[in-house]
Amino acid sequence: MSAMRRMTRLPMVAVFLWALVAPASTSAATLNPPPPDFERCNFLSSQTICHGQHVIPAEGGPTGIFCGSGPDEFEIVDRPDTLMGEVTRWYDADGNLVARKIHRVYLRSEWTNPLAGTAVSYRMSVTYSDEFAVPGDLGTAVETTTGVVNFVVPGHGAIVRNAGRTVVSFDGTLEFRAGPQAFIDYFIDGDLAALQPLCDALAG
Repeated sequence: MSAMRRMTRLPMVAVFLWALVAPASTSAATLNPPPPDFERCNFLSSQTICHGQHVIPAEGGPTGIFCGSGPDEFEIVDRPDTLMGEVTRWYDADGNLVARKIHRVYLRSEWTNPLAGTAVSYRMSVTYSDEFAVPGDLGTAVETTTGVVNFVVPGHGAIVRNAGRTVVSFDGTLEFRAGPQAFIDYFIDGDLAALQPLCDALAG
């Protein structure tokens, strides 16, 4: 499962102006970078706001997380089902992207042990808010991630929980973290115990 992502906080009413204001004649092709086809854009005098929703099959695969040792060692495999996404982008008067907000929800998804045929389900609801130091340059984004990922075993509740807020600079530096962050504990801090409950549940 992918881990995490990057917005200037504008009044929420601005997010929905796209639905209330008739679009001008300016083309989305003039925006840098251009939005995907599923987003609808409205061109105002001082900015452009694009917004859209989509539902797509989610892609899974190996997670890079290994459990056990010797002949019992296995790599956890992510098997997501459906991804629901909602995206809003803000462009300045010159048509350059200045902020982006992406909300993603994964439904009916699970991590699996392909050797034992075991699985642990999870639900993920995460928002990535980006603001770009250089408008239009995706490589200058500061990314703020908020949300929750719960891995649930029937009768035991959430055995691993990743929740709270993180801020990552354009060069990948973790600038801020708050809340239980099991993925950061495991991948960045090297705390293998952070995901041990998942290994135990998948061992079979």
